Amino acid sequence: MTHSPNRLAKEHSPYLLHHAYNPVDWYPWGDEAFTRAEEHDMPVFVSIGYAACHWCHVMETECFEDEEIASLLNAHFVSIKVDREERPEIDQLYMAVCQVMTGSGGWPLHIFLTPDKRPFYAATFIPKISRPGMPGMRDLLPYLASVWRDERKKISDVSDLILSAVLEQTRQDTHHDPDDLLHTAARNLTGSYDGMYGGFSPAPKFPSVPVLLFLLRYAVIYQDRSILDMITTTLDRMAYGGMRDHLDGGFHRYATDRAWKLPHFEKMLYDQAMMAIIYTEIWQVTKQDRYRRIALAALEYMITVLSDAPGGFSSSEDADSPGGEGAYYLWSYDEIEQLFGEDAKLVCTLFGITREGNVSGMYGMKPGDNVLFPEQDPLDILTRAGVRDPETAYASIIHTLNNARKKRQRPPCDDKVLTDWNALAIHALTFAGMVFQERSLCTRAVSAAEFLFSKMVRPDGIVLHRWRNGQAGIDGTAGDYIYLAWACLTLYQTTGNPMWLDRAILLEKTVSDQFYDSVHGGYFLVPSATDLPVRMKEMTDGPTFSTNGAGYLLLCALYSITGDGSYRQKARQTEGYHRSLDPRMITGCCTFLCGLIEKNVRGTAVLCNTSGSTGDDEIWSLLWSSYLPGMIRIPIRERSDSDFLPMSVQCQGDTPALHICSHRQCHPPITTVDEVRHYIRGLDIFQGDEISDTIQAPDQ
Repeated sequence: MTHSPNRLAKEHSPYLLHHAYNPVDWYPWGDEAFTRAEEHDMPVFVSIGYAACHWCHVMETECFEDEEIASLLNAHFVSIKVDREERPEIDQLYMAVCQVMTGSGGWPLHIFLTPDKRPFYAATFIPKISRPGMPGMRDLLPYLASVWRDERKKISDVSDLILSAVLEQTRQDTHHDPDDLLHTAARNLTGSYDGMYGGFSPAPKFPSVPVLLFLLRYAVIYQDRSILDMITTTLDRMAYGGMRDHLDGGFHRYATDRAWKLPHFEKMLYDQAMMAIIYTEIWQVTKQDRYRRIALAALEYMITVLSDAPGGFSSSEDADSPGGEGAYYLWSYDEIEQLFGEDAKLVCTLFGITREGNVSGMYGMKPGDNVLFPEQDPLDILTRAGVRDPETAYASIIHTLNNARKKRQRPPCDDKVLTDWNALAIHALTFAGMVFQERSLCTRAVSAAEFLFSKMVRPDGIVLHRWRNGQAGIDGTAGDYIYLAWACLTLYQTTGNPMWLDRAILLEKTVSDQFYDSVHGGYFLVPSATDLPVRMKEMTDGPTFSTNGAGYLLLCALYSITGDGSYRQKARQTEGYHRSLDPRMITGCCTFLCGLIEKNVRGTAVLCNTSGSTGDDEIWSLLWSSYLPGMIRIPIRERSDSDFLPMSVQCQGDTPALHICSHRQCHPPITTVDEVRHYIRGLDIFQGDEISDTIQAPDQ
């Protein structure tokens, strides 16, 4: 049955537009919905999801396209649809509510509210028909409607308790020792390590890049090779499992199983950026070429598939396509035989393809379904199989598979451009571009940044969160400002153009004016003028960096570059807020823990009089290709560009000179590549305490 469009038809979000013809009388989040709820004395049903979410689609088909369920919702509730990617502040608050009430979370997320936005019931996926331990919509909706009618005080009491628990679950009165926090987190994480398949959680398994970045710094600084082995095993398992698309290089959201075999097939922009960052960093440490290839492939997927024509990057590709979830990515044994003929056996061996299907029966997969699952570096497999030129052979196999897959209908793309996710992409492109000396990546990063500043940042420094169809909208959260400022600092370290530093400073000022908690430290996710019942601080990491962890890194970096004591003060206050958290939470604050480690090895490298010529490029590339966490790299192209530096750098003469500075003091300039190599060897991660002797924390 075709229905008339509901209010979502006027929205910009592809996720909301997808629900515009549901029989449910949907509202977008806003005053109209809550005013109606108040005027008609009705509870509010809020459904939160996103375009690439498989289970969101399942629930739509099962419930929101169902006439019976729609009638119950329309009769007893004001129903609101929220795209969590457009409104992360709403998602964060009510996800915390769900976790307090149920002990878990996920998407789709469903919250029942009073007209003043106070929660009284929470759940994730809700089926139409009740199952053991899982009430269905057919039973749940009449029950909650009766509770609203007959037990209003109970609802008020429950909502008060929930919001109090959300606000008070994190803080303690004591401040914990930084070293204790580092060691406790490392011990907790490594204690959960899966020694057989890698990763730091049971199934389902998520990439958890902030965890890997923290553990890498910990392994390096504390010279723990066993943790380094955990990291490389995990990264290898992810890269050669089904979670990675071996044809276009992109990573799926997560693996449903312990062995990283069967993913949920959505691909998110932020995952590509985060994966590129960790694989670039592990290359800096190990210099294993496979990690360079994996990082560059993730970025290539981002550039070729998720690039938006005006310059930004689209948000995601859907998990579902015609034929069901993952249909675009699955292969049968017969298909491989038809494509490769007598070479089919080799290809099946390479990717673990069987006639029965290597994922058949897993999470709804059909008999004969196969994912590409090499388990180890395909080049090594081909070498052991006696293939004379493994690189050429592998490229030919990938080319053939790609050509065949292009005949299928690609999953839908959510083409909205989000400031925070694009800022992550800019940082990843710039970082990898400098480390691997792939300047085209840096060029693409600059074009994306200019797009954001032309479309998403107002002249007064106010940042908007979403752009689509030529229109920017939705006020930015603290994460939009902090991520974009961080990206600007990376561009400044790459180009030496003071414009990027100026932009980072303006963004930090704006976010501090509107979002910073001057009493306790840390950034609220939303400004004081919010329509939510409470203001939350994002302290723990999700798939991306926590807002306050990233904010702490930003403040430390700005202080190192400018010497402005206000940055140091806010950094110390934000650190203090983290150190007052319940110790059970600190393991989830890995971005902050990265900053805590980097604080003790922070330094600034200033390359004076660089012209971009071959000679100083060699010095600069060596400094970028080395694993130096916490190092701020500043290229000075004109002498006047060094006037603002707080340290005593004397950019004189025409010869490129590298100044290594710490605690406002700079060592004598280094002018040759050999001297740089000698300096970096002195920082060799497994050779003792040279790091702490050479680079000191600026705020000690």
